[in-house]
Order: sequence, then C-alpha cells, then structure tokens
Amino acid sequence: MAVRQYDKIPIVETARRCGIVLDSRTLRRKEVEASCPFCHDHGPGKYHLSLNADTDQYRCNLCGAHGNSVSLYARIKGISNAEAYRELVKESKVYPMPQQPTPQNSERQPVSLEQRHAAYSDMLDHLVLLDKHGENLLERGLSEERIRENGYRSMPETERGRRLLADLLRSHGHELCGLPGFRTYYGDWTISGPNGFLIPVRNKDGLIQGLKIRLDDADTPDRKYRWFSSRNMPNGTRSYSWVHVTGDTSRKRAFLTEGPLKGDVASHLANNELFICIGGVNALGGLTDTIRELGVREIVEAMDMDQMTNKNVRDAILTMRKEVKKIPGIRYSKYTWNPAYKGVDDYLLSQVTTL
Repeated sequence: MAVRQYDKIPIVETARRCGIVLDSRTLRRKEVEASCPFCHDHGPGKYHLSLNADTDQYRCNLCGAHGNSVSLYARIKGISNAEAYRELVKESKVYPMPQQPTPQNSERQPVSLEQRHAAYSDMLDHLVLLDKHGENLLERGLSEERIRENGYRSMPETERGRRLLADLLRSHGHELCGLPGFRTYYGDWTISGPNGFLIPVRNKDGLIQGLKIRLDDADTPDRKYRWFSSRNMPNGTRSYSWVHVTGDTSRKRAFLTEGPLKGDVASHLANNELFICIGGVNALGGLTDTIRELGVREIVEAMDMDQMTNKNVRDAILTMRKEVKKIPGIRYSKYTWNPAYKGVDDYLLSQVTTL
C-alpha cells in the first residue's frame, strides 16, 4: 500500500492563518518565535512558542505543547487533522488579525490542608538534609534532636532528582495539580524553586500548610527566604503566606514574630515557648484566626529591631498591632532587647553563648 505524500504546509503561514502573534524580530530566522495560544505565555509580549521553518514543527518551551502545521491548526480550530489538512491546502491568503493571548484570570487554588500535609510529609520523608544545611541550623542554636523533629530537608539540586521525586509522589497517589511548588515542564511533573533547605510551616495541630526555602544564594540580604511556590508556571499553584505555629501550644502566652525559622529557633532557645510566626510584616492573613484558635490570653510582640530605623516596617507593625488588639480579652505587650541583635532568635542565642 502506497504511503500518501502530503504537501509541505509552512508552519509560519499556518500560524498566521490561526491568528497567532509572531515576534517580527525573528521572522528571518529558521526558528520563528510566537505567543503560545495554549498556555498564554503569562502575558502579552512573551514569545515561548518556537516555529521551525525547516521541519514545520512547533513547540512551546513553557507548556510543552508540540506538533506540526496540521495538528496546530486542528487544535486551535477544534477540528480533526484530516479536516485541518483539507482547509490548509486551500490557497487562502486571508488571515485573521493576530490576537495576543489573554492570560487566565483565575489562579489555581491549593489543594486541601490534609492533602498538602500528606504530600509534603511524604516528600520530606524521601529527602535528606545536606551537611552544609545541618551545620547552618546548628549554628543558629538548634539541637540535632530539634532539627530532626522540625523536619528540615534540602531541596533536590538536580533536575533529574526533582522529576524523580515528583514521579514518586504521583505513584503514591498524591495530586500534584494544586500542590504549591510543583509544575510541569515539557509535560513532565517537577519541582520549582532555588537550591536551599526547606522549612515546614505548620498550623497549631502540627500539619504542614506549606514550605519555605532558605536560599543558598540570595541576591540581597532581605531575600534569603522564598515560599515553595509554582505560581505563574505551567500547571503551577501559588503559595499563601501561612501563619506558622511552633512550641508548646498549651500555653496561654504566645510570642509574635516574623518567619518560621526564626520562630523555631527562638522557641527552642526559650524552653519551648509558644511562637506565632507571620510570613512577613505585611502578611497578616490568618493571624487573628490563629490567635483565637490557640486560645491564648497574652501576645508578646517580638518583631525584628529594624523597625527602629525602617519606617515602612514600623508602620506595618503598627497595623498588625492594632488588628491583634481588637481581639477581645487579649493582653498585648512588647519584648525588647539590645538592638545590636536584629531578631529575637539572634538575641536569645547571644544569651545562651555568653552563659
């Protein structure tokens, strides 16, 4: 049986007939760049769709969509490949006005707390804590036992390791679509984020709400931490600034500070005092609910001492203070220390090392 020979159908001309926006700067190249009509490129002016004028193939470097002229036309028009071929061979030079893809407005929401806790716990069980990260935690004042209890782990440093971990979690029945930190790359599930170590962010019951990464390499000192998130990535999910609870939750007094690792260290150095840790001075979502759920009667503010020199930080803390004081029956006070030490964890560590 003879194999049917199809006419050559130029991929760039097909893209024009589909109304795809082309990057005019690349039209003379073998690889013409265009806006992807499938993942939307995350906004106007982005060109992640590659059109190969020699092979008449296309591939999106973000979402992994790929194929040839016929399948591109068929997918966009919602018709079969055979119908697409018949339409494409017609000598039509009337092209629609190119339309920039519109980004999707609705963000994917994270899966339930129970699902996040189960998936993240399984993930951490299959990771290790590198020596360099363990030493960092010991230098902060944590004990080896507390490091194990808190569940810190190092991010996989190779793409192969990240994909294998994602495959493992899927084989265990975890849903990665809706799990912050996971995304697809060329159709395969993987992990997103820089190298560093992971910090579990837990609620009052010890369930892992999300993860933060302490970066190995930070551009600036105030960007050492980042949420384990895959926002604005193919099949990715944003992370929220969840409130972290650490220490003895039976206590009626809680210290209020910024950052989960800071709270973990301070709680350990202060004989397991209860600490409530917000994600940042402007990240107040869930704070008052957490205080109410814990049933504490006294809040002791222990925010960083840079509030003394940074007006923006000071204003944000004042806003937080007003919100907390609105809770009926709450006593509110402020813990101060030598401003030579920025954080409460730094100060408490200095007291331990000088004894």
